[in-house]
Amino acid sequence: LERSYLSVPAVLALANMGANSSHGGNAKKDTPCCGAGLVGRSAEKRSAATAMSAEPIRVAVSGAAGQIGYSLLPMLASGFVFGPARRVALQCLDLNLEGVRENMRGIEMELLDGNFPMLHSVVFTTDEKVAFCDADYAILLGAYPRQEGGNKREAMQKNVMIFRTIGHAIQEHARETCMVTVVGNPAATNAFICGHFAPRRPRQNFVALMRLDQHRACGQLAQRAGEAPSDVKNVIVWGAHTKTPDFDHCTIRGRRIGEVFASDEDQRWLTDELPKELLQRGASIHKARRQGGAMSTARAIACHVRDLHTGSRSGEFASMGVWSDGNPYGVVGGLVYSLPVLCHGAGRYSVVPGLEPSERCKEVIREAESELLSEREMAKEFLGPT
Repeated sequence: LERSYLSVPAVLALANMGANSSHGGNAKKDTPCCGAGLVGRSAEKRSAATAMSAEPIRVAVSGAAGQIGYSLLPMLASGFVFGPARRVALQCLDLNLEGVRENMRGIEMELLDGNFPMLHSVVFTTDEKVAFCDADYAILLGAYPRQEGGNKREAMQKNVMIFRTIGHAIQEHARETCMVTVVGNPAATNAFICGHFAPRRPRQNFVALMRLDQHRACGQLAQRAGEAPSDVKNVIVWGAHTKTPDFDHCTIRGRRIGEVFASDEDQRWLTDELPKELLQRGASIHKARRQGGAMSTARAIACHVRDLHTGSRSGEFASMGVWSDGNPYGVVGGLVYSLPVLCHGAGRYSVVPGLEPSERCKEVIREAESELLSEREMAKEFLGPT
């Protein structure tokens, strides 16, 4: 993720800083007679005016001045995420560095010039107290990345510093019901850290983004099948974003994946080629664009938060990094772990029960559990008091 790649001075600066439904039907409505039409439209206008006068939804976005933030903020302001009933107050946080401050100023001007229908207000700040004040949702884009071949312990220590600051700010300034989505990798462990430093807030309110991996798999499956990506449902990411997705419960236009990809060639592609393509997808985008996949990441965040707010679409579930306590798939408790979930709206969700993972997927589940346990133990070395 583009905002994941911060220099050490930038990370230290951040660590020291002072943190209705979109699936309505398309049923055609009969046109009323003239009198009824006028009354109906007047009622609709009154209803819309009442909705617009309601308190706006306050959304805190950290790391907002990066490429992902630039792609995400218009989606939040357009009504795609929170629908047409409530306007959105954007409270954007980034580093107190001259170049970053100038970039924030430019993005703020663009948001105001964009005349977005659901934008109530926008604030860019370097003060986490301002950014997280009364926030209903928090989207945390930045983190210190694990460079290939780099020191994992150093990266973990820097992430503890970052998410200690943000966790404290969320606890002190955000609403008690604030839903927190961690995007910066390693997202699952960073969500664990952030929740640790906000002990007075419900743990289940701290979740990790896994939707991008799900979307990437949907796109590849759709392209192979000659269908639209939105026709692919119920791909599962178990554990963490580095794992091969589970296609066993997936459907494409209502057909099971084994029916769509029935040939030996298709099966070889599913088991051999597709996992490799998905693992290299981010690198492929970076090679082609000379930048990370900001737009697709922003879209994944928007869909993730939309589902949390309005609920899952009928017949669909999504992958999300949630607390593993009491899950039906045998994963040890106390982890933030990607599982298939149903969202019920207003930030409520539940793990989908009753799915039967294949032996291959059970192995993936165990591997991911082992990796996340190792990360958790490493994080605990640096946590200290809350």
